[in-house]
Amino acid sequence: MHNSHVVLIIADDAAFPRDLLGRWQTERVVPAFTVMSTELFHAAALGNFDVAIVGPVRNGRRTSSILKSMETGPNPVICIVEAISEVHRIRAEHPRLLLMQQHENWLDTLLLLASECLKRSDLTTRVRKAEQASAISGRNATLGRYMLDNRHGLNNLLTSVLGNSELLLMDSSNLSEAAREQVETIHNMALHMHEIMQRFSSIAIEMQVAEKPSQDDTPRSSHLTASS
Repeated sequence: MHNSHVVLIIADDAAFPRDLLGRWQTERVVPAFTVMSTELFHAAALGNFDVAIVGPVRNGRRTSSILKSMETGPNPVICIVEAISEVHRIRAEHPRLLLMQQHENWLDTLLLLASECLKRSDLTTRVRKAEQASAISGRNATLGRYMLDNRHGLNNLLTSVLGNSELLLMDSSNLSEAAREQVETIHNMALHMHEIMQRFSSIAIEMQVAEKPSQDDTPRSSHLTASS
């Protein structure tokens, strides 16, 4: 069973991704994997993953260049090191990376850390979507408020259009067939717009009625809490 996450694994030791994938396959939810060596790594790989894991590599200079390019991205990068001296050196050069020293139970620890990074990625995505939805709701609320503030004026304008078109239709003997059809079209469209505005006003009233009970309940709940 796979979810929508992608884990990028960079290692020059074939045993590293094999052991990691084998351990991850025992979990209930397994992400998709992209595995490559440092020689195959390219900048296009950046951004196409949710979390990256850098394992044992051969070329120190090339690895430093890869880590530098990866730490500038938005996604977390976990770097596995063998010696404590490497932890201090890499942390000084790349402070944004998540470093983990390889030890006896490193697979379980790495899996736990990577899983937490994926959960954080999910949370970040949900927060971003919530912010976008909030912005859209804010724009819609502004538009709705404008409509509420101007609905009486629009209704008055539509009433004027309807009244004048009806007067013209009542005395349509002096109108040509084409002119009469145009006036009928104006009358019908104005009538339809008037119905829309009436429905809009009805919805506004229904929302006010629905909000009133909840507003009335709030002070009562606060009062009961204070009394107890």
